[in-house]
Amino acid sequence: MAEEELTQPEFRIHTGQRKLRGLFFETVLSDKTGVVYTLKDRDHAGYPSLYRLYMEADDPTEYTFAVQNLDGWDHWEVLCKCNWFKPYVERWRRELEIRTKAKALMNMRALASDPTSKDFHQANKFLVNGGWKDATESKRGRPSKEDIKKETQRLAQESSNLDDDLQRVTGVIN
Repeated sequence: MAEEELTQPEFRIHTGQRKLRGLFFETVLSDKTGVVYTLKDRDHAGYPSLYRLYMEADDPTEYTFAVQNLDGWDHWEVLCKCNWFKPYVERWRRELEIRTKAKALMNMRALASDPTSKDFHQANKFLVNGGWKDATESKRGRPSKEDIKKETQRLAQESSNLDDDLQRVTGVIN
């Protein structure tokens, strides 16, 4: 098959390059005709939320999600390397990980409440010992330099996103 047959035109610009910022309602400032998604947590202005699709895919490998919702795995990899997109995908990944743990914990609780289950005692032991808690949750003392840097970057990105939203809403450009 030729490469053109494998690609999806809504994910590429007229030159054949893959869209990155051009995919999203929030990052395209003027002509939104080529926009495919929104970065908001819910569908917005007729555009599906990529966050919602990511969470619905429930795919920690992200492969199936990328193939179904973008121009393939390598398109997803390139998008994830974009500095402006990193805060979004990092938040999505954290949430998916927590969601996966929550589902597993609910399954463990079900096992722990069924005395006929062969794993009844192990499940109860796991719950009593707080086995679902991360070792990192019990850290004490000063945060590491890396933790401080990540939090600073997250706050700066959040502030930048708010500034961008304010500019779009008010039409005022500094």
